[in-house]
Amino acid sequence: MSDVDSVVARVAGQARTWNALDSSQRAGILQSCRKGVFQIAEEWAQQSCIAKGISIDAPAAGEEWFTGPAITLRHLRLYRDTLLRGGSVPKALLKPYSSEANYSRCGWSAQVFPQEKWDFALFPGTTAEVRGAAGSEPTCSTRESSGCAAVLGAGNISSIPPLDFLYQLLKENRVVVVKLNPVNAYLRPLFERAFMPLVAAGFLGFVDGGAEVGAELVAHEQIDAVHITGSEHSFRAVVSSPAVRKKIITAELGSVTPVLVVPGAWSRRMVVYQAGQIAGILAVNGGFNCNTPKVLLTSSTWPQRTLFLSELRKAFAAMPPRKAWYPGAEERWTKFIREYGGEVPPRRSGELPLTLLTGVSPDASELALAQEAFCPILAECALDAAGEELFLQRAVDFANEKIAGTLSCNILAAPATPRQALETAIDRLNYGTVGINTWAGLGFALGPTPWGGFPGHTLDAPGSGIGVVHNTYFFDHAIKSVIRSKFKAPRKTIWTPGFKHLLSLGKNLVDYEYEPSFGKLLKLVPAAYLS
Repeated sequence: MSDVDSVVARVAGQARTWNALDSSQRAGILQSCRKGVFQIAEEWAQQSCIAKGISIDAPAAGEEWFTGPAITLRHLRLYRDTLLRGGSVPKALLKPYSSEANYSRCGWSAQVFPQEKWDFALFPGTTAEVRGAAGSEPTCSTRESSGCAAVLGAGNISSIPPLDFLYQLLKENRVVVVKLNPVNAYLRPLFERAFMPLVAAGFLGFVDGGAEVGAELVAHEQIDAVHITGSEHSFRAVVSSPAVRKKIITAELGSVTPVLVVPGAWSRRMVVYQAGQIAGILAVNGGFNCNTPKVLLTSSTWPQRTLFLSELRKAFAAMPPRKAWYPGAEERWTKFIREYGGEVPPRRSGELPLTLLTGVSPDASELALAQEAFCPILAECALDAAGEELFLQRAVDFANEKIAGTLSCNILAAPATPRQALETAIDRLNYGTVGINTWAGLGFALGPTPWGGFPGHTLDAPGSGIGVVHNTYFFDHAIKSVIRSKFKAPRKTIWTPGFKHLLSLGKNLVDYEYEPSFGKLLKLVPAAYLS
């Protein structure tokens, strides 16, 4: 028998107490939670490695330190700082419009990264910008008294449940009951220890179970809002009840993430480099990310297209296969292979290699364009569009109209790409996060960048979801984040194939995010720059 009733009653009963806390009191609670997360960080990362079939001493184990406790500590710290600052928008963030850029759908822009003292060293050459809806002002606020929320956590990235419930607590001003996905329910005891200040006060609670417990939780009469991170199928099951549809519902539902490869005179070295970057991104977490590239849009007339695909295959073949740890992965992988007759790399049972599929036609009914594979598969679709400007115009239309989802997308554009054409493309893309020469998934990790689908989805047409999470500055009316980097990063990225010291970097990053200092930053240098 589930304990939904007792947990919801206890947490919902503390909504007024939570609402009565001022910003400094909430900041104090977050600081205590930061200590808790830091204390269980190693156990958190190691248990995640074991669940995903990664040796706790392997370089790949660094991913779990980074995507779990490090990102959580960063968000806790940035939320704390926002609360201590009183929640106002720092004027230094506001970015004047450029006459060379096209912001036809934006009312304001804020430069949110780099912002802190040592941001430039963490991701050198990387910037992040948040854009707001046309006609809106760059305001930041939290809701008035908002009751109790149910959060149905995702099972792929271990920091998602904490980041989701923190957003509900701090921006939406709701106490929270969390049901973890059964895939990572093993983390519940760790989360309860790490976030004990919230749990002990009754502001946060957890329940265990499968779909039936989730249904009971979201339908509970004392639940005022529901947030789900998962698939569109799961979302439709949640909102099928008329009683649930009356509640406030938000969601992040994934996407068929495109990469727009802008044709140009790339050197062979750049072709090899970018192929390696895509392979590295696809390998992160075994390909089980909602922001993992799934469709590669190229120009059929690009002279280097054949070379690029060849180098992609080489880069894919060089990546060690990962365990197919996420439920249904082998079935989805096999389905896509059969659909496109892909060249199947040798593999051992229970492992999935990175796989490139070609021959995808520009037809919206195509499986690769309509369904997120959620496994290490990348499908290439060549468009009839010669030259940078025409390609960008057609590729943006194609991504907006024929590829499912609006969560994130990526553009690879050489420095010679016409700037106006590129800026117009960024403005026109209907995606919540756009990455230029870098992984848009950084928008998930940075904190200030709101994370969610492009606005406009509904309960009946949910797309990549409704609303956003993260957003540590509490921006209202944000519609898009833009992450930019150099065509070749100043140093290896954390997803670069062969990053030897990723484990050391992950551990040191947890220490740094817990309490940043110049000395701790120096400890990051050998792993970050000498790999």
